[in-house]
Amino acid sequence: MAISAVFHHVGITVSNLERSVKWYREVFGLEPAFALEVGGEGAGRTLRLPPHIHRTVVMPIGDFAIELLEFEPTRGGPNQMRQDDVGYVYICFAVDNIEEVYQRLTALGHDFHTEPLYAGEEGQIAGSKFCVMRDPDGKTIEFVQCGPGMRSAGLHAAAARKDVDLKNPQVFG
Repeated sequence: MAISAVFHHVGITVSNLERSVKWYREVFGLEPAFALEVGGEGAGRTLRLPPHIHRTVVMPIGDFAIELLEFEPTRGGPNQMRQDDVGYVYICFAVDNIEEVYQRLTALGHDFHTEPLYAGEEGQIAGSKFCVMRDPDGKTIEFVQCGPGMRSAGLHAAAARKDVDLKNPQVFG
């Protein structure tokens, strides 16, 4: 039997906690709900990492939260931060007016990969628009203006049909 769960938060490891809090405040208007410093044997055991200290801030957004984590010592070596890296995770924010978000953040000097792109008139993504930018550590941040099929109710209705064919996906782009 499946467990009953709702999505609560996503954790993002950052290189500089203060810089990232400032960025999420500037871009999304988020404020920290609380901050922690975690260390000792429990931290290492919980995360299956060598002994360390990590600082974390949790910032709520709607019925969801973003947890920013900064580790000490930091792990050496450059991270490629490519979305095609296995294990890479990114977050997407639904917005009401993607053109307005794009214009405002571009005016503040934030660099987007492209202007907002229209998903067309067919399939589950019909009527949606999206664009992608990077946070201060190079992590992908996607924005979507949802058409009806991409809103929560539309996604749940489509999933309930249980008829998605992975060998015959809708082609986009």
